Amino acid sequence: MTRNEAREILMQILYEMDATDSMDRETAERLANERLSGNNRERGIRLLCGITDELGAIDEAINEKSRSWKTSRMPRVDLAIMRLALGEIRFDETIPDAVVINEAVNLARKFSMDRSPRFINGVLGAIVNCDEK
Repeated sequence: MTRNEAREILMQILYEMDATDSMDRETAERLANERLSGNNRERGIRLLCGITDELGAIDEAINEKSRSWKTSRMPRVDLAIMRLALGEIRFDETIPDAVVINEAVNLARKFSMDRSPRFINGVLGAIVNCDEK
């Protein structure tokens, strides 16, 4: 399993957890153990647990930089992609922020609506630029 394949699975797990209102550490660990393998399993569990533990702060950052939509009204796919990207930015220092944003945009191109890549790029870029100041 490649890192990109693992990233897709992690995004799908976040989507599922949000859709079933089960954004908790136990569910994150269980789903990652079921769907990921090897090094991707460890990395996935670490990311998902970090995201669920810091969900309030992650969503707050998204809400602060999103001009048009708040997390409660965003398409769940877009929200899952941005949560995953912010998890990677915050909890995985081995990947440059620009690469994480690019991968998020690619996920949006594959799984979301036509306008989503631009929206996700803008929100994530604003968060990263704000964090760097």
